[in-house]
Amino acid sequence: MNVPPFEPNDPIRFETRVESSSRRRHCRGSRMHRTFSRAIALALALLLTGSVAASAEDGADASLSPENLLRRMSDTLKNAETLRFHAEINFDDVLISGQKLQFSGAADVTVRRPDGVYIDYRDDLNAKRFWYDGKTGTLLDTVDAMYSTASLPASIDAAVDQLKDRYDLRLPLGELISSDLFEHIDARARGWGYIGVNDVEGTPAHHIAVLGDGVDLQVWIQRDGSPLPLKLVVTYKDVPQAPQYQAVLMDWKTDARVSAKTFEPELPDGAQEIEFLVAEKGR
Repeated sequence: MNVPPFEPNDPIRFETRVESSSRRRHCRGSRMHRTFSRAIALALALLLTGSVAASAEDGADASLSPENLLRRMSDTLKNAETLRFHAEINFDDVLISGQKLQFSGAADVTVRRPDGVYIDYRDDLNAKRFWYDGKTGTLLDTVDAMYSTASLPASIDAAVDQLKDRYDLRLPLGELISSDLFEHIDARARGWGYIGVNDVEGTPAHHIAVLGDGVDLQVWIQRDGSPLPLKLVVTYKDVPQAPQYQAVLMDWKTDARVSAKTFEPELPDGAQEIEFLVAEKGR
């Protein structure tokens, strides 16, 4: 999978255009936010490029092998009927001059399997919200008070795929809410290794490094209690200056009671509806 280039000085907002025949405005999903749809949304999708996973060293504790730890993490996320977590995010952007800038953001994610997603994302550059209720996806730009809707399939995996394929829109940390995170990792990783137990915001965590062709991943998995991901670091090593994306994941709640209203859009008065722009074929 190719890593999309960072595009410095690019407006981070909805892309709109006017069609001569209808004069209707359209929203292109991939431009909802460069970081939202690429850096964050690809946090697990792009970092997992590769082929064959490395095996644990001879004599090593099998329970500490990267494969076993990643499988346990994936199963924990997959088997939870509901998920809620908060992410504190830092990401780099590279200017034409070669200077690397760092920006910060945050996201609150709620999932109800198999057909509910709510994401509240904001950073130094913009803010977006996304709702999915098993039938419809709604994307709101909270800064410009514009929103778009799209009919989507009845499962999260299928909905995420359609958003990506039809609208070139990738949800932030989208692979974390998929039905099988390990499958994504195992299919694309060139190799992985167990680094040791390290600290994440005062919590001991298993530190694993995953090697990809163009993007590398580091993931920290909670050592005690449920094996939940606590931190991700992505390095885009094929991009000049090797920019990084980091997310510290906290306030995890699994199988908690979640109201159905969570997945119903809450649009501000006067919000303007614009259409998703269908992605060009071959992109």
